[in-house]
Amino acid sequence: MYASSRLSARLAVSAFLAILSVSMLAGCGSGASGGFAVPGLKGLAPESPLVRQAREEFLSLPGVRGPIDESPKPVSIRTDWREYGSGSPSRLAILLTDPKSPWLGLVHGLKSFGIPFMITDSLDTALEHDVVFVYPGFKKGAIDGDGLKRIENHAAGGGAILSSMVAAPAPGMAELFGFDSARRNRKRAELEYAESPFAADFIYPEERTIRLGNPERPRSLMRTQAFIQPAEILARYDDGSAAIVRRQTGAGAAIAFGFDLGRYILMAQGNRDDEANRAYVNAFEPSVDTVLRFIGEVYRLYERDAVTLHPAPDGFALSVIVSHDVDYAGSLANSVEYADYERSMGYGATYFLQTKYFRDFFDEVFFDDRTPELLATLESLGMELGSHSVSHSDMFAKLPQGSYREAYPEYQPRIIEFYYTRNATVMGELRVSKYLIERYSRSTVRSFRPGFLANPFSLPQSLESAGYRYSSAVSADDVMTHLPFRLNYERLYDSETSTYEFPVTVEDEKDPPMDGRVDEAVELAGKISRYGGLFVVLIHPNVVAEKLRFLKDFTVRLRDRAWWGTLAEFGSWWEARDGVEADIVVRDGQRILRLRAGSPVPGLGLKLPVGDVPAGAEGLGVRRARNLVVIDLPAGTTELPLVSAADSAGAPVE
Repeated sequence: MYASSRLSARLAVSAFLAILSVSMLAGCGSGASGGFAVPGLKGLAPESPLVRQAREEFLSLPGVRGPIDESPKPVSIRTDWREYGSGSPSRLAILLTDPKSPWLGLVHGLKSFGIPFMITDSLDTALEHDVVFVYPGFKKGAIDGDGLKRIENHAAGGGAILSSMVAAPAPGMAELFGFDSARRNRKRAELEYAESPFAADFIYPEERTIRLGNPERPRSLMRTQAFIQPAEILARYDDGSAAIVRRQTGAGAAIAFGFDLGRYILMAQGNRDDEANRAYVNAFEPSVDTVLRFIGEVYRLYERDAVTLHPAPDGFALSVIVSHDVDYAGSLANSVEYADYERSMGYGATYFLQTKYFRDFFDEVFFDDRTPELLATLESLGMELGSHSVSHSDMFAKLPQGSYREAYPEYQPRIIEFYYTRNATVMGELRVSKYLIERYSRSTVRSFRPGFLANPFSLPQSLESAGYRYSSAVSADDVMTHLPFRLNYERLYDSETSTYEFPVTVEDEKDPPMDGRVDEAVELAGKISRYGGLFVVLIHPNVVAEKLRFLKDFTVRLRDRAWWGTLAEFGSWWEARDGVEADIVVRDGQRILRLRAGSPVPGLGLKLPVGDVPAGAEGLGVRRARNLVVIDLPAGTTELPLVSAADSAGAPVE
């Protein structure tokens, strides 16, 4: 099947290769530039012997010039919380008391974990919901005595009031949440969960104790409140003081967090927490995820109509994305061997390609006569083509932004030596690499990974400007989450972009060699799969032996236990899931599951209230997977009556 398609691919590029080989003789010889003067390199003073290796030498591609159009210059526009201001009482309500707070952290965290929510600044609207999160907390004077009494009655009647407390408690708050006083400082770096219904599923040490900040860099620690003499402690800081407390009242509860959850989530996701993580890669670092899971359990306990969206397609416990960074001349031929195996196992992988059309300190030209055939072959095997930049600069995080007009062949960056890159820009690396891959393939490039996982603050909006959708620019351990998330402008707090991050879980450059740590990778996958997380594998195809052995062993052991696919495939699904709105409403005495989606979401997993199943779901491919109902959700509004599983003869089956 694939032999014939690959032969056709070779025939399709043969004419191009003949022309290209002639051009290379003229454009890639020693000291030659194909009639084009390389900007910034001509007459460069040899301040070190290494500089001389960045010769005035590049590959002249016949008839190629672009991209022609200028990329739009990003503008930071504060996201309006009212974009999230609707939803039925079955959702968690965020009562926003300060619109300038980092509330987007809660939004992105809840969306990643799949907890439906809405935002309001009205106490009346918030109290229509059983579970209310007051964020960033009660301000002095914001709630009068009557309002405080209504909040107390709401909890006593079976609801839950949650609140961050980052300032001195407002009058009445200590009584509501059941503590005597609070003590604030910036010396606490860890949190340990106590036994409770909300942390019962935290069975690993990395889940029981989480990082709030880097203890070796105390100046970067968040301000935290410790609660004195609380009614019940749900978590303690590393100094033994109370970090999360609960006061049970009537059938409900009031729960206080002694730190700013929104800021905490965004500092981690934005990679601005000064290395709070305990490991960099290849380990389990679920600190942010445990906070979201904790809130999810509160929501399910106190909301009778709680429904949540599963993070993996088709109800699988885990999603696996295999990716390859093709950033070395010897990697080109090896890539086909990896792709052949991946296709034989029935899945596609993502190949991040460096478009290196010049020689410099790091390597020779390898975006050359071999590249078109490689691209065609990878496409014929069902692989995704992504960008891995032009120069693969180790200084990418510190490059200037650029003109937004960078184009081949004028764009001529050079690696002179380690930590010394000339003529490179962030936009040039994004624009030119994307253009060249698309110019010599049938693909639309949507995914990007920088060399060295170098992550400039401007990357989210730069990706958006250059036409990308999906980033894999950080390790999961570094951002302390094994879930994808939406990126903010400058990786800050108040302006969303349309791009999403899919962090790397395991990579191939740490010791021991990959084939010696398959067991550890499978064990890690098991930990992440307990809450539907994402497992991204990064393999450089510079060698085949031990890395391909790892891939084969890892694939065989997990192939039937996880969803597998490319970053673009998963990213498209995740983006569609991110737009789903889920509610349970009551009409004429009938409880109805109402789902709204801007795009179809095949294989959407739903965790419904215990004992409920959807009726009248013909044509939606309803099936069960463990404790989930999985449906192929179409675009638009879908309404499904909920009935008791015990009373329904048509309930979905395993």
